[in-house]
Amino acid sequence: MPSGFIVACLGAAIGGMLVAAQGPIYARLSEGLRGDSLAAVFLAFLSATFATGLLVLGAGNWRSMSGLANLPPWVWLGGLLGACHVVISMHAIPRVGVGTFLVLVISGNLVGAAIYDHVGAFGLVARPFTMVRLAGLVTVVVGALLTIRA
Repeated sequence: MPSGFIVACLGAAIGGMLVAAQGPIYARLSEGLRGDSLAAVFLAFLSATFATGLLVLGAGNWRSMSGLANLPPWVWLGGLLGACHVVISMHAIPRVGVGTFLVLVISGNLVGAAIYDHVGAFGLVARPFTMVRLAGLVTVVVGALLTIRA
């Protein structure tokens, strides 16, 4: 296997671990703000905006912003969808736990991905849905149900 592939896989696994930490952190932030999940999302995204803004400016990538005018309006949904996910995580994780939450998130990710691939959503190349994918998704959903019942 090429080293770039291995590094990308390790990065994805580490990214998954970081995502698993976000929910409990956001839930605690919301709790500290008297349960105000919207204020918690605002503060979380504000800190992320500040940090990434510094990185963009520091790397000199601010010139890339000139391409914004040529993008479709739906690209702005990414941040909104992320904010919705964070609010959902703040409310769900204290009730169901991190493991159950993430099993459900991953199941939803994979079902959504199969749909987006099939229809070529968001400018993707269409990848037809197959019976093998269906078997894989059913396996994941059954695994999620088993995890929830455990």
